[in-house]
Amino acid sequence: MGEIFRFESIIIRLWSSMKKAEAHAKFSLDTLECFECEGFSAQDIRRIQQELQKRHEKLWEGWRQIHGKED
Repeated sequence: MGEIFRFESIIIRLWSSMKKAEAHAKFSLDTLECFECEGFSAQDIRRIQQELQKRHEKLWEGWRQIHGKED
């Protein structure tokens, strides 16, 4: 897939595999918990989680486009 949305200078993307970036973080789509982070502060992660929560359904739509229906 690719870009789902942007806010400030952050680009939210869905990937099947991770490409190396200057800063990156991985979040659980179910809980929006950050389980891997490199290059972001704790404050950045909280802001990203807030934006992810606002667009949670759009993220699921992107996931379904890649993987089909959720079980």
